[in-house]
Amino acid sequence: MGLFRVKWYRMTVRTKSIFAPIDEDDGYRILITRFYPRGVRKTHFDEWLTSLSPRPDLLFGYKNGEMNWDSFKDSFIKQLKGDLDSLEAIHTINDLSKTSEVTLLCFEKSGNPCHRHIVRDIVENPSLLESTFETEYADDHKRIAV
Repeated sequence: MGLFRVKWYRMTVRTKSIFAPIDEDDGYRILITRFYPRGVRKTHFDEWLTSLSPRPDLLFGYKNGEMNWDSFKDSFIKQLKGDLDSLEAIHTINDLSKTSEVTLLCFEKSGNPCHRHIVRDIVENPSLLESTFETEYADDHKRIAV
């Protein structure tokens, strides 16, 4: 009787702006914004998950300069940790990313700080919710250093 090995390959979890052109490599496109983007058709994404977006007070607090990126990031991670819908979405996307390409979409242009980079890093490694970490946001495809 022969022994065989099964290898699991993780597909890529990408991030990009909802306003960037659709690419065939995007795979399953998930919009993770609190508010619906003006002028975007529903055919531009496959699913919309508000549970992976910052609460309005966090979003506007950061956008209005009332908190810096580190404060925003810490508050957003606490929000994700404390919300069952967010945790379920993280684990569902993690499972999906084992067999399919996934792209997380938000308003911010590439290179700008955005919560989608935090979500990407947590989706790829849900155990990060148990620790503090740094997210690199300058390039949508850089990963964090834990």
